[in-house]
Amino acid sequence: MSSDHSPRFSAEESRLLFGPDSADSGSPRSGRSANPPVAHLNTTVDRPHLLSRFSPVLIVLAVMWVIEIVDTILPVDLDAFSMQSWNPLSLYGLVTSPLLHSGFGHLLANTFPFLVLGIVIAFEGRRRFWTVTGITALSSGLGAWLTTLPGQHIVGASGIVFGFFGYLALRTWFTDDLLRKIIYFAIGLFIFVTYGASMIFGMLPQTNDISWQGHLFGFAGGIVAAWWLHRRPETQKSA
Repeated sequence: MSSDHSPRFSAEESRLLFGPDSADSGSPRSGRSANPPVAHLNTTVDRPHLLSRFSPVLIVLAVMWVIEIVDTILPVDLDAFSMQSWNPLSLYGLVTSPLLHSGFGHLLANTFPFLVLGIVIAFEGRRRFWTVTGITALSSGLGAWLTTLPGQHIVGASGIVFGFFGYLALRTWFTDDLLRKIIYFAIGLFIFVTYGASMIFGMLPQTNDISWQGHLFGFAGGIVAAWWLHRRPETQKSA
């Protein structure tokens, strides 16, 4: 006398593993079924939509606009929380200063290039966008903090915008894929034609209140970000 010691499943377990049609298959099977049950494993995988890559760019811009609106409506001067050159107690402004602006005109001037260049960078991934933004904000902020006359408040996202420009200008050289080279070259050409003159003159010494130092060091930070993020894989490949 033989006994069947194969594992048994409850009706609920059968429905979860093999589908709803297997709930009534609790009786022993005396042979191989012509249509054996197939396990349907229902898994939930987080696959963010392509558009979600651009959400950090929109979030940062939204924060800038909300801050400027609050600064205009409320009787407070939020620009006082910006970075002040040569004041070590204001170095928290490395985070806050890019979000602050001297008015809506200043904010509007930074909004469109930040949006366009940020989206191009964020297309490679949200982590890439945050990394490039962090490096350029740090480079621009520290550079302006050290080279601007003591006591000057530094506000605005233009240093990061120039960092984006520097990153994309060098990004083309750190890829072996011909199609990517063509795409990044076209993007770089478009950026240069659209913003080239203002970008170049924005990094030269000026007599107005524009922080050309922040622009220059932001651009340098973008170049460093492109080198740091994309040179190492090619070095490993050729090793």
